[in-house]
Amino acid sequence: MRVPTLHRTAGAPAPAPNAYRASLRAALLHACRPWALDAWTVAALAALGQGQRCREGARIVVAGEAPASSLWLLVSGRVSLGQLDGHARWRQSRELHAGDWIDAGSAWTGASPAETALALEPCLVHEFPMSALLPLCAEHADLTRALLACVATRGREAVLERQALMTQDIMGRLASWLLQHATPQADGRASLQLRQQKKDLASELGVTPETLSRSLRQLQQQGLLDMKGYRLSFTDLPGLQQLAERRPTRDLR
Repeated sequence: MRVPTLHRTAGAPAPAPNAYRASLRAALLHACRPWALDAWTVAALAALGQGQRCREGARIVVAGEAPASSLWLLVSGRVSLGQLDGHARWRQSRELHAGDWIDAGSAWTGASPAETALALEPCLVHEFPMSALLPLCAEHADLTRALLACVATRGREAVLERQALMTQDIMGRLASWLLQHATPQADGRASLQLRQQKKDLASELGVTPETLSRSLRQLQQQGLLDMKGYRLSFTDLPGLQQLAERRPTRDLR
């Protein structure tokens, strides 16, 4: 995927303000989990900053472009985090959905964003300027703890992802990813509708698209899942969990 030179659309909240505010509050509650912010704090936080529409292909934040001065929240749509490689090809590290922070860390230190955020479809995002956010945090300790917990959680996830690349083979990493994103069903099974392109998922897992396709076929042949296009049905969750927990043995002598 080649990244166009589009940037986010300078704009305002969604055309229906009431609907937008409801979506923003829902996104904030999701983003600040597991902290249960009270209604007044959520309303005060939602009143800060402004919402913006982004076209498909727009860059919401750009890695290394300028020091960050705002927190960014995805209200609706899908966003790809990643960077361009040396051949100007997009390499995705993870995909974001409504209620995910696009960048909740850089602005606290004034650092430049570590990754570029690319809109995969038309999106609504909300900007929270630090100049307005810090005074609110000073008044509400619960809000400060919730935001710092978000930053700390993402930092821990980054460490675990790096460890997985070093300690898990592709089958283990793929099994872990599938379990993390699976949707439970009433019969005790689970399913997953892949919404991202396989090349983006392959980039996220640190393999080629061909290796990803081959690994998915192996899981199907082992009876762990049934695959029809981008629809996956997991037929052996314990087996998939066992594969995710497996670590290759190494002789460290």
